Amino acid sequence: MNDVQTIRPGYLPYALTAAVALTAGSTLLGNGLIWSSIICWAMVPLVVLVALFDRIEFDGNTITHKGALAWSLAVLFRIRRQLSVENIEAITTETITFGFSDGDSRVTYHTRVSGAGFEVLLRSHRSTFIPFIKALFKATGTQKLDPRSFELFEYLETGATIKNFPLLKQEIESMPTSLLRRFGNALRLAGKLSQAASYFNLAYEKEPRNPALLYEMSRFLRSNAQRDQKMIQRSDACLRLASKLAQTEPDLLERIGEVFFERLDYKRASECFRRVLEFDPSRFRANVGLAEIALRDGKLAHVAHFYNAASASHDTALSKVAQREARYYQRLIGDDEFLERELNRIRFLNHLRWARRLAALTFLLVWMIASVFGRWSFVIQYYGWSLMAMTALVWSACTLTLRFYAKHRG
Repeated sequence: MNDVQTIRPGYLPYALTAAVALTAGSTLLGNGLIWSSIICWAMVPLVVLVALFDRIEFDGNTITHKGALAWSLAVLFRIRRQLSVENIEAITTETITFGFSDGDSRVTYHTRVSGAGFEVLLRSHRSTFIPFIKALFKATGTQKLDPRSFELFEYLETGATIKNFPLLKQEIESMPTSLLRRFGNALRLAGKLSQAASYFNLAYEKEPRNPALLYEMSRFLRSNAQRDQKMIQRSDACLRLASKLAQTEPDLLERIGEVFFERLDYKRASECFRRVLEFDPSRFRANVGLAEIALRDGKLAHVAHFYNAASASHDTALSKVAQREARYYQRLIGDDEFLERELNRIRFLNHLRWARRLAALTFLLVWMIASVFGRWSFVIQYYGWSLMAMTALVWSACTLTLRFYAKHRG
């Protein structure tokens, strides 16, 4: 029987809801509406209770979002609460970095898991984040991981740790390149950039033409560059050299191509992806990368072609994704009426996103004004809470409409 890994989602939405309920209750009490204020205050323990039981579980085969909120969303809006490993379509990781004066930084990771209408966000500030994603990544495999998720996967699989690192120069210099790379990557992922630099520099002195090392150094230099143009140029140079040296390593070439794509260097990204396809024409990530590049050039026929090629993937979920996308772009090419409808849908979605952002910003701004100045002015209280109610309804309506219209129907 597999061990069940559990992690809690973010508490910020619950905290904001509780804060609004407390502020509204205080305002209503000040206006003499005792029962209305009691109802608002009674919501606070309910929100806390729902937050305490909100959790995400992974049993080795299935991710499940449990709790009253997940159950309510499933009943009211038919939002899925479970996703099996074989139906995962993508795992992407974003980083948020806070730099310090000594050159190090604090790094937090947000990992998003999606597929078949299911989506969860996992945050690294949870103590259970590492065991959870380690089990999840191992069960899912590397094919569905984006570059940052893949780095975390490699780091966790090697068992690297930033504890008890060698401190003596003689110990570090005697290490093999593979161990220096492991420690360098571990320190980088932990935000200890100044220490990571010494390991990468020594590894580079030993093997200056190691393509995997050059790829890792490129990502390290870019993460440490901030606005240092020389370091950015050095990072790009390392990546270009890595792409030239990784002639017989399709896995590494594919990752290099994805980094070129992230850096908007579509020409070199395309070259890497095409070299990968010489080894295996059905490689999913390489074909999707070429499809995305073709889409930016407006070549819809090429987009459909590459998605068709990607549909030969041995992974069932990825194959279904590619088939769905291929059908969609083929229909765009052959049906002018459908193309016009899709263009209108995309424009409508963009308007909805801007409306939702404006509603959220307005809600927070009015809440702060009403909370601070409302106690001295009944007019600010009255119109402030009315405007908050209206913007909350607008935000909810935009969110539900976006969920309904966001996905195209090929």
